[in-house]
Amino acid sequence: MLFGNGARVEKGKGKFSLFSNLYYHFKNMLSWEPKLFWMGLLLLIPWILVSILGNILPSVMVAGLEEKWELDYYLGILAALILAKWVCSLAQGIMSAYCYNGKVLYRTHYSKPFVDKKMRVDYDILEKKDFQTNASASYTAIYQGRGIDDASWRLPNFLAFMGQGIVYGILLARVSIWILLLAIISTVIQIKLLKLARTKHGEAHPHLADVSRKLSYLTSQSMEPAAGKDIRIYNMAGWLMKKYGDTLNHMNGLYHQVHNWYFVRGLSDAGLDLLRNGLIYGYLIYLVTEGKLTIAEFVLYFGFANSFATQMFLALREALTFGIISNTFSSIREYFDTKDSRNEGNGVEGKEFERIKKEAVTLELKNVSFIYPEQDKPTISNMNLTVKAGEKLALIGLNGAGKTTLVKLICGFYTPTEGEILLNGIPIEKFERHQYYSLISVLFQDYTILPFTLDENIASVPKERIKAGKLQKSLEESGFQSRYQKLSDKGNSLLIRDVHENAVDFSGGEKQRLLFARALYKEAPLLILDEPTAALDPIAENEIYLKYGEVTKGRTSIYISHRLSSTRFCDRIILLENGNIVETGTHTELMGLNGKYANLYELQSQYYKEQEKESRRNQVMEGEA
Repeated sequence: MLFGNGARVEKGKGKFSLFSNLYYHFKNMLSWEPKLFWMGLLLLIPWILVSILGNILPSVMVAGLEEKWELDYYLGILAALILAKWVCSLAQGIMSAYCYNGKVLYRTHYSKPFVDKKMRVDYDILEKKDFQTNASASYTAIYQGRGIDDASWRLPNFLAFMGQGIVYGILLARVSIWILLLAIISTVIQIKLLKLARTKHGEAHPHLADVSRKLSYLTSQSMEPAAGKDIRIYNMAGWLMKKYGDTLNHMNGLYHQVHNWYFVRGLSDAGLDLLRNGLIYGYLIYLVTEGKLTIAEFVLYFGFANSFATQMFLALREALTFGIISNTFSSIREYFDTKDSRNEGNGVEGKEFERIKKEAVTLELKNVSFIYPEQDKPTISNMNLTVKAGEKLALIGLNGAGKTTLVKLICGFYTPTEGEILLNGIPIEKFERHQYYSLISVLFQDYTILPFTLDENIASVPKERIKAGKLQKSLEESGFQSRYQKLSDKGNSLLIRDVHENAVDFSGGEKQRLLFARALYKEAPLLILDEPTAALDPIAENEIYLKYGEVTKGRTSIYISHRLSSTRFCDRIILLENGNIVETGTHTELMGLNGKYANLYELQSQYYKEQEKESRRNQVMEGEA
């Protein structure tokens, strides 16, 4: 299997058998593209007829001359055979073209459920290696064609080649079983040699994938505008080109070794063809000299023998792709069959749920611990915490304290390894998954803005479903209203310039207000801010946090930051360290303790004071200039 960049994904055999995967493929094709299914099946008929007529025609020509047919009759028979072959060739060409081109259309049917699964699968499953491997293999099959295309195109080819081989085998057996056995043996040897070459190619794949990743990285970095500054200032161009050239030479060397095996296989094929045809020629000539065959039959059966070997080789060559086909559909089926662990059944009863949505909520963590897979040390350790309804709580701590993991646990993205999380006294796993998500608005540090209109980005729904009153209220409360009104197209302004040439862009602070408007539009009773302003300077961050504090009354709010000065307005501050709560209280109370919080606050404030002095000094100098 391959990644999007062409690197191979090493994946063993799937849990589904070849026949199960073929059934899955044909069932889908018959459902989505029935014409393609029947065309691939019926293609067998003209393909066999074209081949047989191609072998009969020279034999008839010789027979007519041998038996001295009347010219009109002779030409009529030849014309009829030529016309029949032409009609069958035309039908074969049309049907082959339909099957070849139709495979892309069939493949696109897998695209929508692929994307839908990626967006809906539980978040913790999304991060698992096995799921990512299946997703990568499925992505390659769906968007680049290997596997699905092989099933759509090569399976009909296999049937056609095998059908011809069976017909020719039966015809040859009538003359001599030895000719049939000779053709079979030579074909099997050729397939073995081809398989050996492909095995050597497969063994080289991990090395080629590694070199390919290096080349891909060097290429992307050399073309990345952000890297262009460093390349020019530090004169890296020559050094990077040498690295690129060395890596490219390494790849060429690997491919040269692979191609040598295919070259040996090609020479062996030529030698086997010569030996097989020579022996068959000699045996058929012997039969002619003994009077057991006519010249016309000699021509006919030699054509049959040659066609049998060719068609069986092509059929078996196509059969070598069955493993890829089966692994492809195993990956796709395992990907689609991934079971979500979150509750998707009956959630909290309707009236109770509606009541929860309209009021500030209480959040409680009881003895919560969480350990990431393949790690020994817990990121969150036996945490007990209650966030009261309507409370503004700050979770602070240095990088690695466990703040972001805690957010993912509260959001229901992760399940605690131990303990439980309750909302209004109800374990969050009792909520239907989308019920629970509707109760939370989160401003993530790594936010997402989509290439749609501004209004659609704020409301997160199609334009026709946007409620004007809610939109206006969220714009005013977030402080984004003035910037919104200055736009010529207002809410119809398109975002993301990589997609829309005339898209608008915003500063960092403006984007934060836009995202805050999105969170407010949702009107969720629990609001979480996961360091969304980390990229802003401390002064701008403090201004935005104060705005958040003003408009979140009546909601339960959790503010997460590594900057201690931005959360003084909160009702309560909790200091995290190594997944544990080490201090808790108001800003004044924590400063009075003269502990870790007070020490960190003094260190950070000293740094921010120096920054503020430098900023003011620069402003004065600019004013004097």
